[in-house]
Amino acid sequence: MKKRFAAVFAATAVLGVTTAFAANPFSDVTPSDWAYQSVSQLAAAGVINGYPDGTFQGQKNITRYEMAQMVAKAMANEARANAEQQAMINRLADEFSSELN
Repeated sequence: MKKRFAAVFAATAVLGVTTAFAANPFSDVTPSDWAYQSVSQLAAAGVINGYPDGTFQGQKNITRYEMAQMVAKAMANEARANAEQQAMINRLADEFSSELN
């Protein structure tokens, strides 16, 4: 579970923090939830998509394949990242290399 939270926040850091957040597209994530800003930001950047029923299901553990998909999407946005964020993307890409291939 700790890896999942770290991965989500790492992906958020990869994309950089902005002061304006897009509207949250998930029906089960409210502005009072602790991860609301991160989830909204990742959704706006296209790194996370949620489930077909319009939910995020944040209480659910993700698979390595789902994490690899998020890493691949972060890699696609790597040009927007600073040097520290690019290093994080590279570490994540190394960790999930077999799934990414």
